[in-house]
Amino acid sequence: MRNCPDWLLAACLLAVAALAQAQDAPAAPAAGPALTWASDPVLPDETVVLLGGRFGGEAAVEVARLGDGDAGTPGRLSELPAERWQALRPVQASDSSLKVVLPRDWQGGAYACRVRTDGRTTRAVVLNAPDPWWMQGDGGESASPGGWLRVFGKCLSFRGYAGLSTAPESLALLRGADGKGQGLQAKEASCYALWFDLPAALAPGDYTVLVHNGYGGPATWREVGALSVKPPEAWPTQVLNVAELGLEGALKAAQEQGGGVVYLPRGRYEVKGALTLPPLTTLRGEGMGLVSLFWPDLDQPPDSLISGSKFRLEDLSIYCQNHRHVVQDAPGSDGMKIRRVRIRADCLFMALGPGETFRGRTAIASIRQTGAAIRVVGRNFEISDCDIYGSNQGISIDPHHFTGPGGAPRCGVIARNRICYGGQGYMLENLDGLIFEGNEVMGADLASGGNGINTFWNNYCQNLYFARNRVHDIYGADREMMTLDAAGGAYFGKVARVDGTQMTLAGDPEYRTYEPKPHTDWTGAAVLILHGLGAGQCRRVVRNEGREWQIDRPWDLTPDDTSLISITPFRGRYLFVGNEFTDGGAVQLYAMSIDCVVAENTGTRMDGFYAWGRNPHGWGWQPSWFCQFLDNRITEGNGYGYRAASLSTFTSDNDEQYGGPLARCGIHRRNVLENNARIRVRGTTEDAVVEHCIVRNNDQGIEVQSTTEGVLLRDNTFEKVATPYAGDGLEKTCVLPSPG
Repeated sequence: MRNCPDWLLAACLLAVAALAQAQDAPAAPAAGPALTWASDPVLPDETVVLLGGRFGGEAAVEVARLGDGDAGTPGRLSELPAERWQALRPVQASDSSLKVVLPRDWQGGAYACRVRTDGRTTRAVVLNAPDPWWMQGDGGESASPGGWLRVFGKCLSFRGYAGLSTAPESLALLRGADGKGQGLQAKEASCYALWFDLPAALAPGDYTVLVHNGYGGPATWREVGALSVKPPEAWPTQVLNVAELGLEGALKAAQEQGGGVVYLPRGRYEVKGALTLPPLTTLRGEGMGLVSLFWPDLDQPPDSLISGSKFRLEDLSIYCQNHRHVVQDAPGSDGMKIRRVRIRADCLFMALGPGETFRGRTAIASIRQTGAAIRVVGRNFEISDCDIYGSNQGISIDPHHFTGPGGAPRCGVIARNRICYGGQGYMLENLDGLIFEGNEVMGADLASGGNGINTFWNNYCQNLYFARNRVHDIYGADREMMTLDAAGGAYFGKVARVDGTQMTLAGDPEYRTYEPKPHTDWTGAAVLILHGLGAGQCRRVVRNEGREWQIDRPWDLTPDDTSLISITPFRGRYLFVGNEFTDGGAVQLYAMSIDCVVAENTGTRMDGFYAWGRNPHGWGWQPSWFCQFLDNRITEGNGYGYRAASLSTFTSDNDEQYGGPLARCGIHRRNVLENNARIRVRGTTEDAVVEHCIVRNNDQGIEVQSTTEGVLLRDNTFEKVATPYAGDGLEKTCVLPSPG
């Protein structure tokens, strides 16, 4: 652990004090131009996409690099002298979007950016400032003295980003209620994640967490949120030896004394029914390879073999045949931990196949009759260093049967596990904060299907860090290596009235979900302006009743009678970083996907990486916005047989009800597509950028359809590509340099 020196801590405190007074440039008049979104991370000689409205035909983009002086020097963005602004001519412009290229000879860093048109100027935004999305501590929603804190988002550090050899260090400041603070330097840092070790002497209490990536001085401190620091919860440590008390007796003793360690010495232990672990109970074996906890073949297996509301499983193996869920926490669970556990759950053990009879035993008709090896419905959980073989699902986060809309499992860690499965490796539903890293996920059946991050039953699924995993051998069903799936919808149409955060719909909502009885509480769902004035803005539902809806914050550009909105479950703020995908289908941001980053991944013999806006089942118009594909590589573009890999942004399902854009502002940068892989921009996609990509060994390089708008192809490289640019949309696409 490295703590900040005294001078840096003092500087951090000065910066935080300055934040209370700091203000951006004044907002533009109501009728003037408005800026609603800007793309980053961005380096010199790269394109910035600006989204907003009322830009007109002669808009100029003004950019000023912020100085990298002492982060604690008080100052305000509005105090930047006017002569430091430099006007950049857009390479592509419309009334709602602008694209400019940062000059190649500029120095990397944080840049203030604004739009000027007809004598009016938008508010300024800062490009490359830290954009923290969420954080987790060693306690999940909390952290402990001597523990750790991790922050996730984008632009959190530029060390190593896009091959940069030098960049400033990233910092954090924990500010207490008394105004005092603790400064920290990152132990590990990337553009998308920061790891801080907390001092053992850190005083327990409530802190506000802020982060800084070293660029831009005091203007670029960004608040992450509130963090509770407290000592780890004390669990009973009395050992209850199963060899002496028996398993039933040890669990009874744990129940009577408020928990304990139920210890299984080396051996094999048969269990004939369900085990319910009392609160604060640890079921611990002498070792994963030394202890076998096994169930006979049950005609009517219980819903779960092991369950509890606050328990730990450690250092043992579990064997079962016919089963439902193997391990499951209970509603309201907080702090479940499963560490170093082997699960062998095989409903077809010693069978010839589903429904077949062999030596007097008839196997079940389908693996779909089983559940998950591990099912999670609670909060602050950990599944780590386990070896899992599941008949159907490996790990399922699936709270909908218990909590209904809004009851999201929060702040979990699934790390360094081997997940081998027959049906689906992972199904992640309604999560809010999950670290899924360092796992191997592999199909164990010729019909093993894909993996999903979903909103089948709930209003949102958000904040996922999916990193350094290896996913492979998926041949059944749709074969998704990863897909975002399901949604539904509550409304599509116009808004009758907007007053701050209050909104009146022009028509009655029509609730459509996967539930047999659609729910009417849409708290946490997304309100999206798909088309017209203000398009590309997303807000979250706070409450709703009939046509009256409240959103979490006012619109930057208020919708008018030209605007069309869609209300659907929210899926977004996902980070897929540094994974390996081999022998499977697509990694696809399917339908609703907002603010997602797919970066530094490798694909081999897979269908590719997609961003896909659509209206599945006719249940709700679900866009794909602001999704970035950065520094990915497809090494072998041949998929299975006729299938070929692509990096694609596209849409489908447009009809007479709505034919407007469903994909906006997709960024494809520094990707390498080799050996029959290519890039596609299709459907009703707007403002996509394909830049600094390389395509090798293919018939076609980049394809653009005529239904797209505002596509920019810039400085891409083709090697042994017969037709670098293809498609009937090239005539209205900006290609730089010109292929002619």
